[in-house]
Amino acid sequence: MARCVEFNEVEKIEKAMNVFWEKGYNATSMQDLVDAMQINRSSLYNTIGDKHQLFMKCIRNYFDNAMLELKEKVAQHESAKEALIKLISDKADWIVSCDKGCLGMKTIFEIAPDDCEVRNQMNKNNDVFIDFLAITVQKAMDDGEMDDTEDAALMAEYIATSFTGWKQSYILHQNPIKIKKMSEFLIKNIFK
Repeated sequence: MARCVEFNEVEKIEKAMNVFWEKGYNATSMQDLVDAMQINRSSLYNTIGDKHQLFMKCIRNYFDNAMLELKEKVAQHESAKEALIKLISDKADWIVSCDKGCLGMKTIFEIAPDDCEVRNQMNKNNDVFIDFLAITVQKAMDDGEMDDTEDAALMAEYIATSFTGWKQSYILHQNPIKIKKMSEFLIKNIFK
């Protein structure tokens, strides 16, 4: 009689995600994953699938959690301008304090160039993030808090790509003051 597999899949996905986040996809072995998830290999294959299927679940989970957190933070502010300023400031702080970096960015650079399924998922995630930012930017424009002659989607893309550049700068220079100044410069320039 087959044994019934019982475990909290969300919890196990979280543990696997942390391994991928720490080591990267290519450096992560199936043994690393089963050790971290504390399940046997056959349970992993039978319930979640192979390493790639598990990774896809991990990046979807990572993105869903990040978007939920972002939406909650923005909802805390009556003003879209205040929400954007807080978002930008928080991202600068996170870049300096998060040693692991962004799993999304790691995925884009390590795997997306050669893996169409990952690239498509990351494109979808990016579109959702940019659309949400663009809605927030448009609200700030509609409320007279930002220059409304600019395109909200382009402004959202500009904000998002600034974050990537800040992370690159921090990795290379380890200068938190520089990151803070760049975030202040971005805020100053988008709210002229």
